[in-house]
Amino acid sequence: MMKKETKPENNLTRRSFIKQSAYISGGAILSANAGRLFAADSDQLGVALIGCGSRGTYDLIRCLHSSSGVALVAMADMFQDQLDNSMKKIREEVLDPKKIKVTPDTTYLGFDAYKKILAMKEVDLVLLATPPGFRPEMVRAAVEAGKHIFMEKPGAVDPVGIRSLLESTELAKQKGIAIAAGFQQRWMPQYIDLIKRANAGQMGQITGAQAYWAGDMVKWHWQPRKPEWSDMEWQIRCWPYFTWLSGDCYVEQIVHNLDVMNWMMGSTPVSCFGMGGRAVRTGPEFGNIYDHFTVEYEYPGGMRNLAMSAQMAGTTNRVSNRIEGSEGWGTVDRATSRIEGKNPWKFDKEPKNAEEVLFSSLIRGIRDSNPMNDGKLVAEATMTAIMGRTSAYTGRELKWDWIMKASKQDLRPAKYEMGPLPVAPVSLPGQTPLV
Repeated sequence: MMKKETKPENNLTRRSFIKQSAYISGGAILSANAGRLFAADSDQLGVALIGCGSRGTYDLIRCLHSSSGVALVAMADMFQDQLDNSMKKIREEVLDPKKIKVTPDTTYLGFDAYKKILAMKEVDLVLLATPPGFRPEMVRAAVEAGKHIFMEKPGAVDPVGIRSLLESTELAKQKGIAIAAGFQQRWMPQYIDLIKRANAGQMGQITGAQAYWAGDMVKWHWQPRKPEWSDMEWQIRCWPYFTWLSGDCYVEQIVHNLDVMNWMMGSTPVSCFGMGGRAVRTGPEFGNIYDHFTVEYEYPGGMRNLAMSAQMAGTTNRVSNRIEGSEGWGTVDRATSRIEGKNPWKFDKEPKNAEEVLFSSLIRGIRDSNPMNDGKLVAEATMTAIMGRTSAYTGRELKWDWIMKASKQDLRPAKYEMGPLPVAPVSLPGQTPLV
């Protein structure tokens, strides 16, 4: 039996880009030297899962499979059924009992559940897989508590959250705390190989890039509202459909491919112009997000790149990146990559589980006192998405310096509690203030 829900707090406050692909492979060559002690004077690394949905559960299982001497010691979520379903899945897939040490006394519910986990001396590493609207404050609290962090993407949903994340990243560096992120493409050899070849000139001079995430995902993580659910519970359970929780589908999903585009370009964009709307998910049951976006980004030197995102029935499924050169072009997705043109090439290695490679490298770095820190990378990729979304909402061309330094956009509700929470109106160009 899991713990009963704890009383939530009503007011919880929330307070470049690495250019070379060598950075990505660097985490994979850390030496294996598990000499230091962890929580509770043990060589076991204690892991806690905060946010027990399908993605968080998947991440936790990959983490436990990736390394020896790692055990789940605590879990937290808003809802009992989420905890129960997650625990059932974990026990089905993790058969080593030494890796599951969570007990009813170390499972927590409610808005302040993560604080209870961060106070546990048995916890070394927290997996933050809640809706991203909560991410910046949880990262800050974890760093202040001295816990290593794996966070799912995106890193925030608004510029205020991004600036908080950057502050936490610097504090983590000072304290020797790891921050890893769920950008699994960064650990896939087909991406690494393509970008190394692009950097080496195999396609000639780079002239542009594209990012795509389109698919038939009209009701992704959606469920009908039950009469007993408050506004807050409904929104959290259907979190992808509310901008304050997900950042909109553009921020929540194509952020993967925007990160790859930044990686290909070796920089963040300098400006963007976007558009989008609600063509399929038009009813109030689908919250206040768009279902399609197109954003043009300008990068240093005047190079213009395109990003397209859609969650629409009947659309062509395309989740990939493309890079253009003066002597050819390359494309990459989760399955393979190739170059066409003067110097053709095709990826022919065996794909690996990128998440397990990521977690293995994260844990080796922690044990070697050489922690990775991807906080800035996550912040910049997420801000690339936030800038595109804000441009589409307002119909305005936006500059990177403004969104990064001056925008005061903060999407948090006034307080976190299970009760009434009006849904913000759908943002429309010409009607949405630029903040």
